[in-house]
Amino acid sequence: MTSTLTSGDPLTLSREADRLEESGRLAEVEQLWRGALCGSEQLARFARFRLVELLERLGRDRDVEQIWRAAAEAGDSLARIHLAVFMEQRGELGTAERLWREAAADGEQRARRRLVDLLARQGRVAEAASVCQQALAAGDGTAAARLSSLLR
Repeated sequence: MTSTLTSGDPLTLSREADRLEESGRLAEVEQLWRGALCGSEQLARFARFRLVELLERLGRDRDVEQIWRAAAEAGDSLARIHLAVFMEQRGELGTAERLWREAAADGEQRARRRLVDLLARQGRVAEAASVCQQALAAGDGTAAARLSSLLR
């Protein structure tokens, strides 16, 4: 198994994980994906998605949050976005908003859009419009349509 993990081949790992899962050996599947988190950046990202998928099916939300949080704190901007989505889905809107704002400040257009949506759903239209204006200034061409719909 160790050579499989160090090979960095996501397809080989996926096949092994599928084989283990089919035989009901979920703890070993989890161990496989956790081990792959130590691989290359590309392998770790792939393993993180597969591990989160497994943990979500098992209802282990705390573990899912921990995985996204650790990767986000290590500087993975995609993980920060997934953590924000996860927190928003759990109803932790203050945390989600903070994460969206951080990602938006780092230039993530998807984060700006999600922040605008969150603020608009909360009735904070002036703030949402302000974020749209910032997005326009940063060159996000989709922000104009969103700003127009907010101001109607």
